[in-house]
Amino acid sequence: MKALEKIFLYSILTILVFYVFFVDGNVESKVAIQEEIRARSIVIVNDAGQGVVRLWVYEGGGGITVHNKDGNIVASMRAISSGGGITFLNKAGTIVADIGSCKYGGEVVVCNKHGEVIGSLP
Repeated sequence: MKALEKIFLYSILTILVFYVFFVDGNVESKVAIQEEIRARSIVIVNDAGQGVVRLWVYEGGGGITVHNKDGNIVASMRAISSGGGITFLNKAGTIVADIGSCKYGGEVVVCNKHGEVIGSLP
């Protein structure tokens, strides 16, 4: 085999190997749909890289929290062994409304901007 033929053959083989192991795998992974994703925590970030939505678990249950641009939680949904609930907070991080359930029933609490309860339903 002549030197020019060897260079040509090895170049073609190198390109083929590169395509099979690097390019084809990346294209295929972008098209594939995952049936299930398993994780203990997932954080969705904004363009600045700040966590905006967090999905997490802990020993008694799990939750979802939504954060504002300052990183404060403004809404959360939680599941615990005795029930679950949804909480809304103002931009300062003070609870302004909470809906929850427990083994005794449910409760709705509404607070003012200082966190003082102004109304509730047992």
